Amino acid sequence: MKDENKLFAEFKPSTYEEWYAEAVKLLKGAPFDKKMYTKTPEGITLKPIYNKEDVDFEIPLPGSGNYVRGTKVDGNKTAPWKISQEIAASTPEEFNSKILDALNKGQTSVEIVLDCPSSCGKDADEAVCERIGKCGLSVSTAKDFERALKGVETNCIDVNIHTGCAGSAVEAIFFASQKGKKLSGGIYFDPIGRLARRGKLCRKLDCAYDDMFAMASYNAKNMPDFGAIGIDTMPYSNAGASAVQELGAAMATATSYLRAMLARGMNIDTAASQTRFRFSLGSNFFMEISKLRASRMLWSKVVEEFGGGDEARKIKMNVRTAKFNKTVCDPYVNMLRTTTEAFSGVLGGADSMTIGAFDEIIRRPDEFSERIARNQQIILQEECNLTEVIDPAGGSYFVEVLTKQVAEKAWEFFTKIEAAGGMEKALESGMVQDAIAETAAARKKLYDTRRSSVVGTNNYANLLEKPLAAAQCACAETAKARIEQVKSDKSDKPVDLGGSKGAEALEKMIAAAESGAGLSALSKSICGCSEGIEVKALDAHRAVEHFEALRKASADYKAKNGHGPKLFLATMGPLLQHKIRADFIRGFFEVGGFEVIYPNGFDTPEDAAKAFKESGAKYAVICSTDATYPELVPAVTKAIKSLSPDAVVYMAGAPAPEAEPSYKEAGYDGGISIKSNNYETLKAMLTNLGVL
Repeated sequence: MKDENKLFAEFKPSTYEEWYAEAVKLLKGAPFDKKMYTKTPEGITLKPIYNKEDVDFEIPLPGSGNYVRGTKVDGNKTAPWKISQEIAASTPEEFNSKILDALNKGQTSVEIVLDCPSSCGKDADEAVCERIGKCGLSVSTAKDFERALKGVETNCIDVNIHTGCAGSAVEAIFFASQKGKKLSGGIYFDPIGRLARRGKLCRKLDCAYDDMFAMASYNAKNMPDFGAIGIDTMPYSNAGASAVQELGAAMATATSYLRAMLARGMNIDTAASQTRFRFSLGSNFFMEISKLRASRMLWSKVVEEFGGGDEARKIKMNVRTAKFNKTVCDPYVNMLRTTTEAFSGVLGGADSMTIGAFDEIIRRPDEFSERIARNQQIILQEECNLTEVIDPAGGSYFVEVLTKQVAEKAWEFFTKIEAAGGMEKALESGMVQDAIAETAAARKKLYDTRRSSVVGTNNYANLLEKPLAAAQCACAETAKARIEQVKSDKSDKPVDLGGSKGAEALEKMIAAAESGAGLSALSKSICGCSEGIEVKALDAHRAVEHFEALRKASADYKAKNGHGPKLFLATMGPLLQHKIRADFIRGFFEVGGFEVIYPNGFDTPEDAAKAFKESGAKYAVICSTDATYPELVPAVTKAIKSLSPDAVVYMAGAPAPEAEPSYKEAGYDGGISIKSNNYETLKAMLTNLGVL
């Protein structure tokens, strides 16, 4: 220690004022606040540097206080986060084969995503054939779950099932298949989330809450480690919501569910213990860490306001890599995105994590992409030693301050929803959808102007890549086999609950499922709704899918014409003179699928004009320096248009105000600079060329 003190004594401590003075020098007159502060979509302004003085609030130890630093005192040291995975399988037999393999290769939690008919409580033999097994696992009876989980020790591992409108019916056939085993995990039954995502629900929310109460009350008594209430924020993330909006919507949804359970006679500790959250993980590394940490603070506060105890205030959290920021172009980059997202999930303190396969937005993931996704988590656990440190992000001035800011902003959004009458009313009025749409529009502008970069799509395009091929679908054969199987398995005997409610109702449903009742009969037994509810659906989309549409249109144009849309660079003078701007313009246009003709450099405007005419391009961009533009732009523009009257001529960069009149007089059509709207420029040009 004495030697260490001597070492540090050799270095004079620097003050913030000294650092600020040096930073101002480097900016050379540029405004400090504009250059050094960053505004996020959450409405939070990030400072360039944080000090101890910024943390003017108390930070509790892990496992205590508001649980911002984790709900466990030992973090991941004793029990690491659970490695989950969405298995791409349509039939129970296929799922069984894949889940056994995954569990043998490191997966530690079972995750089941149901297909559309199953999640809506409809048997396969009563569903539209095209939808059977299309987007998930097809189950209709207890025998289906028996087949899907054959050989899996479900009493030793979490099983999480994602469902839609059908909650208790799915749980009934699942419990019936497990023949009294003590289970952990839960049903992600989130009717409000489904309403927000799809814009409609096939039942009234009160009816859905009765369904939720039946599961929660039965589970609390018989399966206390198996949750019945699931809040999934992926619908909000997929619509472009900020971290603040995602958290606010989650807490508002959870509050609605808690109130519904309390109104039906359940106590707050029981209702809270039955609740599980699922958050998305996006690309903003520190924001995602702070979001997960803030979620623990918020949930603790919500439950405390309801009078819940210490254990009830501990959030149960799964995280999943986002789909909003994933790309069809340069798809292997998605592996890098999910790696940083998973890292933020670990540092944020997730209880379990799901990493989406890199090709999931393009096709049904194959064995390779599923293995890579699973191994990303295994590497984080086994090779990176992340389980050895409790709350590795804790104590960072930046992270602690950002966590507090995210929590405060999310609470503001939550209270706005509450003031609007709660989550259901806020969705009915469009308040939540409009707020998220506004954020998404602002984010789109950042992508369109390339102030936010998505590698391989709106920046650094690779026009030589070969698109991933989608596998052939055996949907018709799958549907036929499933229909026959379900007809053979299920009983046609109607299910009569005799007016039972709550846990008693679910007990009777499980008994009926053990006797062969299918989802359709079970769903009808607990819900007699003949009408549902409709709201404006969230606009689910991916961040740069509109850029992908431009690239696809250009690729189709090339397939038809033998070449893509062309852009000619009038590179003037030696390489040193034109390279910087020529490289910028090439990158600017390649993201739209343009074939950029990049000559070595021209000595005269006439040489450039001749080469342009021979190229067959319609658009030209003059590339040189600010010092040479006053002479070159008029001359090159005139030379090009004299040989090619229909040409459109731009210059790379923003024109000097005093020189622009002469440029216009020569016939130039504008400047393309770092401030140009990349997407709108590409769209207009491709439309003019007949590509769009």
